[in-house]
Amino acid sequence: MSWQGYVNSLMADGTCQDAAIIGYKHPNQSVWASVADKFFQNITIDEINALLNKDRSPMLINGLHLGGLHCSVLRDSLFVDGENTIDLRTKASDGPTFNICLAKANQTFVAVMGAEGTSGGNLNKKAFDMRDYLKKASF
Repeated sequence: MSWQGYVNSLMADGTCQDAAIIGYKHPNQSVWASVADKFFQNITIDEINALLNKDRSPMLINGLHLGGLHCSVLRDSLFVDGENTIDLRTKASDGPTFNICLAKANQTFVAVMGAEGTSGGNLNKKAFDMRDYLKKASF
């Protein structure tokens, strides 16, 4: 399956409005596949590096940017063995906000953003299950 096939699989049930597979190991730090014309296609190397920063304090205090979206950290288990996820929520002064989950495999992040009304728990499970599959395939 192509990388885009994994993104299409994440999007198939309609609970997500955006999804991506993101390489985080140098020299392959980039978005490998994403939904066209959405936010995750714009994720930068600096944003990837911010996620990987061992000093979590700035991110926990100030939030982070992801594909141009400003996000608050709800739960950070990215470096907890067996979990490897981070749950975020977009920030907006007007309009709705959305849950985001990233799950870290061996070389990739699985990123999903929920459609309006999609719970963080459902997103976390979706990202974690895909991460588990990719991790077993050494990605």
